[in-house]
This record gives sequence, structure tokens and C-alpha cells, in this order.
Amino acid sequence: MAADAALRPARLRRLAPAGDPVALRALVAALRDPAPEATLARALEAVLGPGRLALHHSGREALRASLASLAQRTSRREVVVPGYTCFSVPAAAVAAGLRVRLVDVDERGRIDPGALAKLPLERAAAVVVCNLFGAAEPVTAVRRLAAAAGAALVDDAAQALGARCDDGPAGARGDVGILSFARGKPLAALGGGASFVPGATGGAGAGSAEHDRAPAASPAEAPSPAPAARTAALLRALAYAVARDPHVFGWLAALPFLGIGETPYEPAFVQGPIEGASLRLAAAEAPRLLERAAARRARALALAREIETTSAFRPLLADPPASGVYPRLALRAPDAAARDAALQALDALGAGASAFYPSALDAVPGLAPALAGDAHVPGARELAARILTLPTHDGLREPLRARVVAALARAGRGAR
Repeated sequence: MAADAALRPARLRRLAPAGDPVALRALVAALRDPAPEATLARALEAVLGPGRLALHHSGREALRASLASLAQRTSRREVVVPGYTCFSVPAAAVAAGLRVRLVDVDERGRIDPGALAKLPLERAAAVVVCNLFGAAEPVTAVRRLAAAAGAALVDDAAQALGARCDDGPAGARGDVGILSFARGKPLAALGGGASFVPGATGGAGAGSAEHDRAPAASPAEAPSPAPAARTAALLRALAYAVARDPHVFGWLAALPFLGIGETPYEPAFVQGPIEGASLRLAAAEAPRLLERAAARRARALALAREIETTSAFRPLLADPPASGVYPRLALRAPDAAARDAALQALDALGAGASAFYPSALDAVPGLAPALAGDAHVPGARELAARILTLPTHDGLREPLRARVVAALARAGRGAR
């Protein structure tokens, strides 16, 4: 009875699965900033190196515009996408008028070079590397295969901005990098995104025009006027702060029409330049990107060590000396039944656990008409059945943290 009583109110108190708070001091500085574009560009250059930045309404809009430009340059009508990734990636390709060819992934969600080598890459305008779970995926083999076939490499760092491995920082190792500033991302501005062309000249620009290695295109429309953008940024940050409170988030997550935690496939999304509020919030958070990443990394590694030594669940971490940024801590369950049992127990605790993307891309009904070739991705299907994630923000504290570790230990005991 005591255990049941402890669990009942926990359902109304639920951690958000990801997302750092917007720092008040940084927000005040951003509201006063006369040149947020320049502030954002300088901060990102410190992480990615020199290059050309183009600002967009969202990360998927940045990807759509980049893929459309690459397809126009090559006259190719396909894009290769990992079989397990965010549904926004194929949605952006379809919005660009392209067909999607799936490539299988390994047990950590990384593109399998052997599977990639079997695809007709001469038909592809680009291969998209997605850097799942906050780690920079090694791209040397993928880049070599893509280049040999004349396909571009898109280094999508939506989940991994600030992560590095031997071949460089995520987002700066391809022909173009993709950044997202959405809620729960490493740089969370509650909206907005960018494309980044490494080594290219030209400063930051806002716009939805398709782009290549030339300087940034003129914006289709300017971001909101400064006073309106400042007000919107302030209101958005305050609303986000309220929504992150576990008691508030618990009620919001219980309202089905809000769709919190869902991953829809939506090719019809807003196109165009970044909003002024998103730009100001991105400029506020960007200078602290690596500091935030270091704090999340320390929490994620400590939690991962505890889980690995007490349960059958295996954390998906960057291989040293590579460093991850971990907006969430991904765990691979020993089997699908253990994953489902863990999610049920963690949901009762209100721990902010998530199944992440609900399926491999070959099982997304709306995407099927846009798929090219044989969408055989068993590795992606297996990963989709066994993955779960935990929060890495500072909301996961004792005694809830100990209960989470114990729940995982129990869920993994009966695994095959």
C-alpha cells in the first residue's frame, strides 16, 4: 500500500524527457543585444570552426532547403537516410521533392557502411548522417562512399551540436551541416535552425531561399522587428520555464490534444527564415553551449555507469576520446520485453523516460509512397524495439534517480 501511495501522485509529477532551462542572465543579455545574428554566429564558429551560416525557421526547414539545393545542383532525386532517425528527416526530404532511400544502422543507430555500399548511391543527391543520442557518429567511411558516387554528405547535428569525434565536430564534417534550436536540443532556443557550410565565406543570414556554397541568400522576409522579437522571446522563455516544472509538465503531458512526446511525420511544415524570438533565444544560449554540454555529459556518464553496473541495459555513449553532449541518455534494452517493462515502471515514477522514435522509418505509413527501392532495415527495426532514453537535465535527482536505477535492474532480470 505504501508503494502504491507513493506512485499515485508521481503520475501528476512528471519530468520533461529533455531540455535545459533558459538562463535568466543570458536572456536579459540577449534582449539587450543589438546584433543577435553576429552573437550567434561567433558562438557557433567557436564550436564548428569557420563557415557560412544560414538561419531558418526550424532544423527540418534548414534540411529541406539544403537538400533541395543539392538536388538542383546534381539533378538527382533521391536522398539516403538512416532507417532509424527522427521522422523530421524524411519529412524534410519529401518536402524538398525527393524520394527517400533507407540505409540500415548498427546497434547504436549509426549508418552501417556495409549496407550503404550496397545502395545505388549514384542516384542520391546526398547521404544524411544523423548523429543520434548526442554523440558524433564517425563519418570517414560514409563520406568516402558518398564522395565516390558523387553524393554530398549532410552532417545533421540537430541532436549532437557540440559533440566531437576523431573526424571533427558534428555539423562541420560534411558538405553541409544541419542545426536545430528546438526544445530539448543541445542548443534549445524553443525554435529555429540553421545550415552550416564548413569553410565557406559569408556571415550569418536569415532566409528560406535554397543555398549552396555561395554567400548566404537574401531573406525571403526579415525576422520580427526588435521590440516584437524581444517581447516574444521573453514570453516564450517564461512559458517554457513554467512548463518545465514537473507538476505542470505532468498535467500538460496528460492532455492528448497537445501531442507531447509524439513524433509525427509531417512533410507540410512551416518554411522560411528564423523567427526573431528564436534568434534572440539562440543568441542567448549559444555562448553557454559547451558549458551546458559538459554539465549534461557529467550527469549522463555518472548515471550510465550506475545503470551499466546494476542492470542489463546498455548506455549508448561516445567512444573515448570522443565526447558527446547527451540531451538525453539513450539505453539499449536486452530485448523488447525488457524495454517495455522498463518504460511502464519508469512512467509510473514520472521519470521522463521515453521510447524515443516509435518505429523504424520503413514502418511509417505516410512515408511509404516516397520510399525508393527495398526498404529492408532489420537493424533499425531492432533498435526501435529496444531503445529508451532518460533525462540528463538536473531534474533527475535523488531519491527519484535511485528508483529509476532500481526499476531498470528489475526490468532487465528476465531478459533473454
